[in-house]
Amino acid sequence: MAYNKTMNENYFTKIFVVVLLTAVTFALCLAGYNVFLALSHPIKYQNEIIKISKKYNLSASLIASMINVESSYDINAKSSKGACGLMQIKLDTANYVAEIYNLDYLNENDLYIANINIEYGALYLKYLINKFDILDTAIIAYNAGETVVRNWLNSGVYSTDKKSLNYIPYAETRNYLEKIKDNIKYYNKLY
Repeated sequence: MAYNKTMNENYFTKIFVVVLLTAVTFALCLAGYNVFLALSHPIKYQNEIIKISKKYNLSASLIASMINVESSYDINAKSSKGACGLMQIKLDTANYVAEIYNLDYLNENDLYIANINIEYGALYLKYLINKFDILDTAIIAYNAGETVVRNWLNSGVYSTDKKSLNYIPYAETRNYLEKIKDNIKYYNKLY
């Protein structure tokens, strides 16, 4: 009987160890996934994002997603096309926004100041949302350009209703829209 009791204790000890190791492995995998998410979806400039999103009635998750996809939160980012800062806005676009909203005109150095870049980028996005009425179309225009998107909408090839696109001709812009949507899902949990 003592042998049987020892065998049962060993059996339950082994089961306990296996369950414990499985739980620890699962927890480590989950923690690793959360670390991956935290690294791939930074949370920087949160105060500025929240303030500007409220000021202009835009989703904080949308602004955070745009920043992550545009610059990976690198305030010093500059594209080969001259887009600068967190939201990768060009100086002429920022000054166009200034003209529309009666704001101060900027110089390129201003675009590397977080709150200015986020504000002018968010206002440009707001302008595009108002212009196109559909968020996806506005996001596409932020990436491909307002005139390009207007041409796609009016072509009859890429749009049947002249408001939304059935097909996005630029692969880069198709990927951009998907990245923004994926980022929004994550940032919605945070904001």
